[in-house]
Amino acid sequence: MKSNKNMNILKNINLLNQISYFFVILLLTVFLKFNAQAHELWLEPVNFKFNNKEVSKIHINIGQNFMGSPFGYYDPNKKSLYLENINKVKDLPQRDGNFPAIQTLILDKGFHILNYETNYEFLKYESVEKFKDFLKEQDLEKAVGNFDTNKIPTESYRRFAKALMTDGNKGFFIQKPKLDFEIIALTSPYNLKEEIFEFQLFEKGNPLENWQITIFSRDEENNYKEIVKTNPNGMGKIKIFDNRTYLISAVKLDKANYIEKLKYKSDWFSLWATLVFKK
Repeated sequence: MKSNKNMNILKNINLLNQISYFFVILLLTVFLKFNAQAHELWLEPVNFKFNNKEVSKIHINIGQNFMGSPFGYYDPNKKSLYLENINKVKDLPQRDGNFPAIQTLILDKGFHILNYETNYEFLKYESVEKFKDFLKEQDLEKAVGNFDTNKIPTESYRRFAKALMTDGNKGFFIQKPKLDFEIIALTSPYNLKEEIFEFQLFEKGNPLENWQITIFSRDEENNYKEIVKTNPNGMGKIKIFDNRTYLISAVKLDKANYIEKLKYKSDWFSLWATLVFKK
């Protein structure tokens, strides 16, 4: 009798594992389909001001124009996920299916930067016109030059997303560039006296000059958008306002070489960088 009861428990556990696996696969399918159709991926903490005694929860959002949907965590998409402060860098292993996607207890005080880097993902555009629209929107037409308009473009892309967080204590540090593509904060948006936010765009440690940066922001009533260009040192600055959440976004697109085309089956490679904070 006891043996049968144990068998039933094992069957129920196995069933639950199968259901969990099904939902993870379903989540991934929806995630990849939506991801291929959207532009930005960004991190959005439930609370940008964290409490050292509570688990911080951060959404991975995908969408356009700072409007999108949060998705659960799926580890194969991740290349790196870590939390950085002035003293150390801490890897953040997560569990598949987490929602919000990233959950961690931040024990250290002060200013922190959450960093999320994805692996390459594949995209085939719906049409050549969609690709042209993308190039125009991101001011990439001159950089790309001529291309085969008789073939629907394919692309492999990676995301580099950051979120600036604090517990309210003073303190700030400037990251050293180490990613293939990234936006680095040069000032803290959490300095209450600061009305100007400065940042710098890097590709493999080198500043990118005269590059388009799109600034999305929103408050409880409105959405806002502006475009700035980086200076010769890859730097840019914007005026920031209280009670707004900001998404700073940049895109780099390069034509695939012969070996890359064979390996990834892609005509183009793109890198996307985002930086999020709340004033």
